[in-house]
Amino acid sequence: MNDRILFKTAHRRLTFLCASITAAILCLFSCLYLYLAERTLQDNHQNAFRQNIINLTDSLGQQSVITHTYLSTLEQNNNYQIYLWDQGVPFHFNEIPHHTLSTETQQQLLSLLPSAGGEITNSDPVPSIKYTLLSSDQNGLLLYLKMGRDTEYLIYLTHLTIGQRSGAQLLTDSESPGITLLVASPWQGLQRQLWGQRLRFLLIDLAGILLLTLFAWFFTGKMLHPLRESHDRQIRFIADASHELRTPLAVIRACVQAKPPTYEQTIDQECARMGRLIEDLLTLSRLDRGDALPQQQDVDPDTLLLTVYEQMELLAAQNKIRLLLHLPQDSLPHIQGDRHRLEQLLTILLQNALNYTPEGGTVTLSARLAPDKPRTIQVLVSDNGPGVPDAEKAHIFQRFYRVEQSHTDRSHFGLGLCIAQEIALAHRGTLTVSDTEGGGATFCLALHY
Repeated sequence: MNDRILFKTAHRRLTFLCASITAAILCLFSCLYLYLAERTLQDNHQNAFRQNIINLTDSLGQQSVITHTYLSTLEQNNNYQIYLWDQGVPFHFNEIPHHTLSTETQQQLLSLLPSAGGEITNSDPVPSIKYTLLSSDQNGLLLYLKMGRDTEYLIYLTHLTIGQRSGAQLLTDSESPGITLLVASPWQGLQRQLWGQRLRFLLIDLAGILLLTLFAWFFTGKMLHPLRESHDRQIRFIADASHELRTPLAVIRACVQAKPPTYEQTIDQECARMGRLIEDLLTLSRLDRGDALPQQQDVDPDTLLLTVYEQMELLAAQNKIRLLLHLPQDSLPHIQGDRHRLEQLLTILLQNALNYTPEGGTVTLSARLAPDKPRTIQVLVSDNGPGVPDAEKAHIFQRFYRVEQSHTDRSHFGLGLCIAQEIALAHRGTLTVSDTEGGGATFCLALHY
């Protein structure tokens, strides 16, 4: 499997994993909220039914004459089915076409009303119907009745005395004078509300899952991007290192086969070049692992710059370049770091400046307190060479990267500035490059104290 397919597969799998987990959490909380919302809706429906029944029984109790028109109006206004019995004899109104409770069901429901001194319980044997007692009090019974897969009702049962202001009154004797009332409220209206609510939740969940999937795709892509870049850098690093090692090996092999007069010197030079490359690679490897810096120690910046200046002064003189050192009048604050690594960093910057500065040019090493950053020391290495093109500034700290004019220069490998950058980062500092006024390049090392 090539690298591109590998990262695409990882991207898809991570997207699926993130989307699945977040979708599962979304669905879990959605189902919980839907359950609570349905319970609230059912409770509100039952409470509204109870309140309507109270109003209805009060209205019936105050009537001296109950007419067909009056009952029809009550049914239409409330979407109920009303059944009445006078001394156990059913009203003719019970037989109108839109009533759906059979005579047998009506009688079985009436048997739930208690006899004298009886108590109403959910365990009363009524084998032919399935019901749930929701509440019972001195006024009547509230039942949930299921008559099939799609036929459900809220049922209210009570005895009424007609023509009295007391309204609804539960009678302990079903044969006592008065009216027996059964009100059936079809459950289909509430079921439609419940299914509509479930559909809305389903659509919201589907939209949420789609958005979460898109977000997971974007998020995992962003998460994999640094890994892909690191992998690409590693591949380029291996290819560049192999190329750099192949050249001296080819020269050594050619010298051994041809044995020119200076083949021993050439072999020695190429071995030394290979040794420098391997040492740079080992340094980068240690910096990557984070074990290249020993225990931190107190470092005096003034002494550090003087030491590096003295080391590089002879090399600058040999190249006929003037090397200058500028230090502030007041001593700089001490910093915590690895003295030898910091010397290596400044040596790399000075060697780079000397390599690109023509004869008669000037390289300046200076230090100062940062004017715009508190508790920060800036070490500057400036030259008046060709400078660094703006297009190259973003790449010069990459491994094996060399600007165009140095591609044929075999004296270095393009690892120096990368090593310097890694040392700066290990000291929690920054290393940047800018143009020198009048031409050239200026490298700025910023360290905190």
